[in-house]
Amino acid sequence: LDEVVIKSRAPITIKKDTLEFNVKSFKTKKDANVEDLLKELPGVEVDDDGKIKVNGKEVNKILVNGKPFFGDDPTIATRNLTKEIIEKVQITDTKTKSEAFSGEEGDKSNKTINLTIKEENNKGIFGRVAAGAGTDKRYEFAGMLNYFNNDQRLSILAGGNNINSAGFSFGEIRKMFGGGNSVSWNSNGSFTIDGRSFGGGQGITTSKNAGANYADKLGEKVDLSANYFYSGSSSDNATTNHRENILPDSRYFTNSSSDSKSDTDSHAVNMAFDIKTDSTFLINVSPSFRYSKATTTYNRQEDSKDEANTLTNQSSTASFVENTGKNFSNKFDLTKRFGDRGAFVRFALDVATNTTSTDDFLDSETHIFGDMPDDIIRNQYSDSKKDDNKIASEISYRLPLVSKKWFLDFQYNFETEKRKNVESTFDFDDATQNYTLFNTQLSTDFVNKNKRSTPGLELVYNSKKMSLSIGSGYTFRTIENNDQLRPSLSLKQDYEFLEFDANFNYRFSPKMSIYADYDFDNSAPEISQLQPFQNVSDPLNTITGNPNLKPSKQHNAYFGFNSYDFQKG
Repeated sequence: LDEVVIKSRAPITIKKDTLEFNVKSFKTKKDANVEDLLKELPGVEVDDDGKIKVNGKEVNKILVNGKPFFGDDPTIATRNLTKEIIEKVQITDTKTKSEAFSGEEGDKSNKTINLTIKEENNKGIFGRVAAGAGTDKRYEFAGMLNYFNNDQRLSILAGGNNINSAGFSFGEIRKMFGGGNSVSWNSNGSFTIDGRSFGGGQGITTSKNAGANYADKLGEKVDLSANYFYSGSSSDNATTNHRENILPDSRYFTNSSSDSKSDTDSHAVNMAFDIKTDSTFLINVSPSFRYSKATTTYNRQEDSKDEANTLTNQSSTASFVENTGKNFSNKFDLTKRFGDRGAFVRFALDVATNTTSTDDFLDSETHIFGDMPDDIIRNQYSDSKKDDNKIASEISYRLPLVSKKWFLDFQYNFETEKRKNVESTFDFDDATQNYTLFNTQLSTDFVNKNKRSTPGLELVYNSKKMSLSIGSGYTFRTIENNDQLRPSLSLKQDYEFLEFDANFNYRFSPKMSIYADYDFDNSAPEISQLQPFQNVSDPLNTITGNPNLKPSKQHNAYFGFNSYDFQKG
């Protein structure tokens, strides 16, 4: 034995703004997937829904070898790729492709994880198949097949189960109805549309999904990535709640029970083209399309009693909802670099259109007892259509003050959005035995227009140890509300705001750093907060919008400290 060479690699390394983990240094169970691996990394948190945080900041993008993998759903990568094919995990501040090309700092409020495939696994065919069965006819199956040939990559997956795994992530549900005004995803796995629970992780859920992802390099100048994903779910959910409400001078008790059955289907297509005409000019085009449909049958009973066990109110609700959503968006970026001092000019255009159509049958009775008794009986049909069309543009120019250290950014942002909500509600007519009585109070024909323009300046400093940015802009915003059913409530208002943001990051050593950021911003009210008609989805908690609402102002501050012990990992 003439010579022995021993090589070792640190479990954690820091390269400028990139935190890198050596996968071999972290032990997991056999056949672990990427999500199991991430749970072992210091500073990384993964919740039950698969959402990831790094040092308290949300991970909003997962890349595989630097390229998107099945769009915006990180769980497809983390739950289907195995640890054994991953060489390293890299974590950085989220950057757009144009920001990475121009050398800018990223979005410090969000993180991106890049999974680097081992060289020996980056060429060939491999996959993963899992299936299981249990009592009460429970089952689960999932499979993924991958073909990797360096820059060319094709992945196909399919799965299904009836063990209350939804088959899709928070991101997919959020976009299922085009980002609708009253769509939310709850921590318990259920989702809500216009105040009604649609099951999800609770109850008995059967789900299915399938998809394909393709990435390739076309010649020397074009990178392409595309994916299609289908998800479907059928859920039966029954709940019973007993709640005590404590007030300063009294208390009351609420009992409620509900059951629902929902079926959802969604299709999503995403594409991205990166065209590098030369070393100084980059074009990014990213179109996406989503279509979804959901039907839900919902029943609920609720009553409230005071401390003397006297009934104060009582309600029952039965409804059937059919919801269809369509969403199309396209992002277009042009970035041109000048010289070698960091100068560039960029133009960005983002166009999005969302349409949601809903048919809603509601049969409810609400009885209020006490000194002012009242009975509210509704047997109604609502037909609604919501359209949201948005165009956002930005042009920016970076002027180097001191080569590759001090910069002055000139920025101008313009955004226009038109949101239209037409909801026609008809009461049941006993004479015709049909829904023919138009209810003006519970109907709306409302259009909201929101225009915003913001010129701004930002001073930027970058060095090996420290990065600093201080920026300010002056916003001119116009909000216009037009109510066709209530013309007297139509209005047009102009606002002006000063905006400010600051970011600071300092690295004491490869092991230790601090970072802080602050921003002061404003945002327009949602259309559901503005339109002056009653939302009676929950008869005991009706909501009426206020067209006189002004834009809200937000102050956000964040401070963090990182310290890593490389010996312990």
